[in-house]
Amino acid sequence: MREVSKMNNLKTCLAALLLLGSAASASGQDILVKNAKIITNTASGIIESSDILIQDGKVANIAANISAPAGTEIMDGGETWVTPGLFAPFSTVGLVEVSLEQRTNDSRAAEAKTSVSNLAADSFNPKTPIIGNTRLEGITHIASTASASGNIFGGIGLIANTSGEFDSIESETAFVYVQLGEGGAETAGGSRAAAMGQLRAALNDAGAYPSRFNGPEDGDALLRRDAAALYKAARGQMPMVISADRASDLLGVIKLKKEFGLDVIILGAAEGWMVADELKAAGIKVMVDPQENLPGSFDMVGARLDNALLLDAAGVDYAFTTRSADVSHNIRVLSQHAGNAVGAGLTWDKAFAAVSSTPARWFKIPTGTIERGGAASLVVWDGDPLEVTSGALAIYINGEPQEMSSRQSKLRDRYNPLTTSELPHKYR
Repeated sequence: MREVSKMNNLKTCLAALLLLGSAASASGQDILVKNAKIITNTASGIIESSDILIQDGKVANIAANISAPAGTEIMDGGETWVTPGLFAPFSTVGLVEVSLEQRTNDSRAAEAKTSVSNLAADSFNPKTPIIGNTRLEGITHIASTASASGNIFGGIGLIANTSGEFDSIESETAFVYVQLGEGGAETAGGSRAAAMGQLRAALNDAGAYPSRFNGPEDGDALLRRDAAALYKAARGQMPMVISADRASDLLGVIKLKKEFGLDVIILGAAEGWMVADELKAAGIKVMVDPQENLPGSFDMVGARLDNALLLDAAGVDYAFTTRSADVSHNIRVLSQHAGNAVGAGLTWDKAFAAVSSTPARWFKIPTGTIERGGAASLVVWDGDPLEVTSGALAIYINGEPQEMSSRQSKLRDRYNPLTTSELPHKYR
């Protein structure tokens, strides 16, 4: 009986939310969600049952039995959860449409003369259907960058919300992406030493900018334009996301950080558990995939399922990625990866922070928490968001209700054999 009651509550809740989203879009009305489990990602922790009031795109109040101001739309949460929106800290979303069709893939530029100065924001397409697919899984923010191809630099990455609007980029110059390890060695000429030498030379070029540049090609490793683009990261004023997995490469990155005073985020760190104490001591942040437990390359021979748990025990600052699924079309499985980290022994609240508040803090984006006065970028779920069977009922970005459909869901409904459409199949 309890399960039947729960299902009826959720159906009622979903219907109310759909009407609420439509009304809020049309009139900009304020929203009151009652009796929901609220994940705050703050010192307040998890509030088992409370009301939450959204006004003017902000969280106006969190308390029991809030009286709704006049004109406020009210929804009884029942057994729903309200959480901050998820944040995917590494992707190529918005840069790739069809991976194997080069004319729709802006994630690689192997023939380009420039490197660091290539802005992902200049390629970003917020109208790609992949944005809608990603948003429907509760992801409200993404970091996106091109891959390294012509040399070890992929360019400058962006942070965007998943509203699909043309003004959805929230930071055009969020970080510099660098590839070391096997991939970096290949693009640098064939060895890890060449890749690391190229990175040191580039940092020296940027550190000496503009004094050593009398012409556009006077740098040891970089064009003048690229040295200018690397200037802030070379001084620790912009994060540098460095892809590396092998423990010895991670130690090399630690030395590099100390030498140049960089703000380093390591992407991958499959063997991070081997040097967790050193990463913690160096203050290096890491993005790991909790599902990487097999040697996908010679860089990952030491991969293990409890990598995140061991990094956490050492006090390393970490976030989660979906690298083993991919970083374009399937970052929507981010919550499932976090759930698997819980299965490997990590606490629920730490796993959820790794896909929400932690990357938001790293990139200085005002999201990832639910607190009074904070931006209302949040998701209403029909259950635990880290459970694979749970789904988003409603999504808000900066207080604006988002469309709860995508190209995939529209095609599903259009060609459903049970559809009531009278049009012939090919005309639906």
